[in-house]
Amino acid sequence: MGKKISSIKSISSVILAEEILRRGITIDHINDYQEEMAFMELSYKGHYEYIIGQKSSQITSTADYATINKALAKSLLERAKISVVEGKLFNRKNIKEVYAYINKIGYPVVIKMVDGNQGRLVFVGLKNRKMCEKAIKEVLADNDYVLVEKYFYGKEYRILATKDKYVAATHREPANVVGDGIHSIGELIEIKNSDPRRGDSSLDIFVKIKIDDVARGKIAAEGLRLNSVLNKGKKLYLRSNSNISTGGDSIDVTDRVHPELRKIAVNIIRAIPGLAYGGIDIMTNQDISMKPTKKSYVVLEVNSSPGISLHHYPYEGKPRNVAGEIIDMLFPETKNK
Repeated sequence: MGKKISSIKSISSVILAEEILRRGITIDHINDYQEEMAFMELSYKGHYEYIIGQKSSQITSTADYATINKALAKSLLERAKISVVEGKLFNRKNIKEVYAYINKIGYPVVIKMVDGNQGRLVFVGLKNRKMCEKAIKEVLADNDYVLVEKYFYGKEYRILATKDKYVAATHREPANVVGDGIHSIGELIEIKNSDPRRGDSSLDIFVKIKIDDVARGKIAAEGLRLNSVLNKGKKLYLRSNSNISTGGDSIDVTDRVHPELRKIAVNIIRAIPGLAYGGIDIMTNQDISMKPTKKSYVVLEVNSSPGISLHHYPYEGKPRNVAGEIIDMLFPETKNK
């Protein structure tokens, strides 16, 4: 069986490894001496493939670079006639031009680093210059570039597709609590965090909601405090970004996605040269079951190493075997095993 998968520290990588072993494929976790993303060598009857994180040897280095660089990914998608969020990249040398551009596109805006992930250094819904100045300062502390985008009003979805087929979709909701008319906001957070699926480890399916400055700011913006009692049924969002890594929820919508949007998802993967499969972050201002138009959706980014646990273990809805689809691509000879 090769080196044990017990040394793998990512829930999505563990899910992949379990699917690999079910197929009779041998795994060698080569870098098990590091607390890094697992680098796995897979072998089956003389056929070798490699996976790091959820990224496989069938994804080229050019595809990997293009998905990491959000500005480049947007350029490639625009060339393929895919709707992307309006935005522009600024170097720290011409950062003064940012505000003229913001005045052109109008508030609110999104400011983020050009190659970030898991919601790191992403500032959403900025409504004035002071908020933008603070966000830009934080991004430039570790980066030379700032990506400025027009805020798009809608719901966010993660779609997983290959270059040949649509696979799964989930609606990602920002960290939130729902009032019951009895418990305070702080207590509701504690109750939600007590879900055994939530933790602080990369092996946990969901992440506990943190009561930090961002959460306190969202609470205060509603004129509330941690000890305030929410009305029954009222939902309070504690983050602007919807990443699972910051306490968000995933709701499976695979069967509801309109056939035309499924085709668009495949075309998005094909628009990135050398990308075999990926996770696509899309926002839409209409129901996901409706036929998309050029103005009804935008692609935020494409991820070449998509977390798959949100599809296998959704917060709500039907689990989807995304790992099986990925291994089908790597080892088609094991499809029926």
